[in-house]
Amino acid sequence: MIYSPAIEQCAIYDQSNSATEIEQKSFISTGMSSSSWPIKEFSMGSTAYVFLKPIQRCDIPSEGGWISYIRALPQFSGKGQTSEEAYEDLKINIHADFQQLHRKRPFEMSKEENTRWSNLVSVIDVLEYKMTTPVVVREIGQISYGKISRPYRIKWITGENYIIEPQKVPGELMACRTSEWIEAVVKRDPVSNQVLEIETINRIRFRIPTETEIRRFWENIPSADLPRSDWSW
Repeated sequence: MIYSPAIEQCAIYDQSNSATEIEQKSFISTGMSSSSWPIKEFSMGSTAYVFLKPIQRCDIPSEGGWISYIRALPQFSGKGQTSEEAYEDLKINIHADFQQLHRKRPFEMSKEENTRWSNLVSVIDVLEYKMTTPVVVREIGQISYGKISRPYRIKWITGENYIIEPQKVPGELMACRTSEWIEAVVKRDPVSNQVLEIETINRIRFRIPTETEIRRFWENIPSADLPRSDWSW
């Protein structure tokens, strides 16, 4: 995140609507004019951020290149030699902060983080983000061939069966032997929970314990003497 007098000038524009005056100041100091237009969303890799309503993107020339920012989120800005480089830097700053704060519970945030998060969710459609961003998880499963001469199915330890789609799995999975166990990084639909893609796999040594082994394990767990309590329920 970068603070600049140029951003302060655009903040003044938001209050006074004197766009011509600010553009003239930018032009006098750099020989280039600023630009602004509405945007509805932006993407960072496979992650998309949709705004609750169109917001203004500002690109401002500076002595060292360009500064890009979004009027609804003036605390974020990007810097670059060109306006597109500055906008890319801006997107990275917003993306990184959103991802860091999105993984925190409200009580885990500082007062300053809570303010930043409140500003982000006032602009970004978080429900749309949650409903469209795939869930990436690690899962363990066993390969089976079925009646064909290649891996046909993965039975996850949850009991779910996945019929392998070769175009959606890494190539090394197709070299696995029947009954072989794998640990996979799986991308799932956040709503239906269907497998969208298997990103990576690792062959592992694994077996599911028998009922006897499970029972013996529970029986051998040491007992604990809990303190007596006079609580009344």
